[in-house]
Amino acid sequence: MSEGVRITREAATALLTGIFEARDLPPDEAKLVADGLVWADLMGIESHGLVRVPQYMLRLDRGVVNPRPEMKIIKETPAAVVIDGDHSHGQIALNLAIEKALEKAKQVSIGWVIVGDTTHTGAVGMYTRRVASDGMAALYMGASQPNMAYYGAKAGGVSTSPIAMAVPRANGKVLSLDLSTAIAGIGKLLQHKVSNEPLGEGWALDEEGNPTTDPQKAILPTPLGGPKGSGLSLLFECMTSLIAGSAILEPWIKGENQRHHQSALIAAIDIAQFVDLDEYRDQVEALANVVKTLPKADDVDEILMPGERSDAIFEERVRNGYIVPGKVWEKVVEVAEKYSVPLPAVN
Repeated sequence: MSEGVRITREAATALLTGIFEARDLPPDEAKLVADGLVWADLMGIESHGLVRVPQYMLRLDRGVVNPRPEMKIIKETPAAVVIDGDHSHGQIALNLAIEKALEKAKQVSIGWVIVGDTTHTGAVGMYTRRVASDGMAALYMGASQPNMAYYGAKAGGVSTSPIAMAVPRANGKVLSLDLSTAIAGIGKLLQHKVSNEPLGEGWALDEEGNPTTDPQKAILPTPLGGPKGSGLSLLFECMTSLIAGSAILEPWIKGENQRHHQSALIAAIDIAQFVDLDEYRDQVEALANVVKTLPKADDVDEILMPGERSDAIFEERVRNGYIVPGKVWEKVVEVAEKYSVPLPAVN
């Protein structure tokens, strides 16, 4: 148990669905949240997988997350929608946002959807990949509380905001980029706190604003690329939260509203309304292939395209199951037993 247990995709999804249903989520919405967390584990993004279960339950217990949200559209134009997420789980709000983005894109070539007042959205590459799988180009950006140091500051000023993009490739594949504006996001720091593995140099600051590699002292992630990462995050707030009418950063920094909530943007572009979709896919594939044939650095076995490493991990884990670290599994078991949710057979 100390090293971990092996679980299948189906077993993990059923377990988490049961846990969230037991905490008053409707079955279909419990499944959306479970799917999102398990998908992250399957893609090798363990910082956004089962390790998040205790945090999700704590937010439900504290009333931070609404288990039965009444989301509504507060603004709509031919190409855009603004949604009030009503403090829903992010996976639920983004499911609606994707539906609206695809609908708008099919009608007028682009769908631009902003969601305000949602909560943790999980591994956001899942959303852009879904849009790209429908033959469209996708963009995602998100905003949250100031949990990352602004460049030059010793205190949180911006969020570890995610940005993701995806486009369709040939043969049903997707070119997918998903990254944080932090060198190492909150989920990554959480993983290291659980495992007590030292952090990389420059990843985080302690409570006094000094650099630290001790995961137990790490309080604030630092921005990727210094001013580039913090600048991106600041602009994401302007393009999401402020347009949705639910500012996050300024009220939080001033101590006026420190309830956890997030904002997001998902955009879909219908490629077929600009160029032939099959030709576009072939051109993306040709571009990927020519880059992969560039001379390799001495310590590199293969030049990878964005998303290829995760795709390989996903295929292997769907086929064989995956290892959940012992400490993570123990926390999930505690939650399941608290709500009398049956545990699956694991190895």
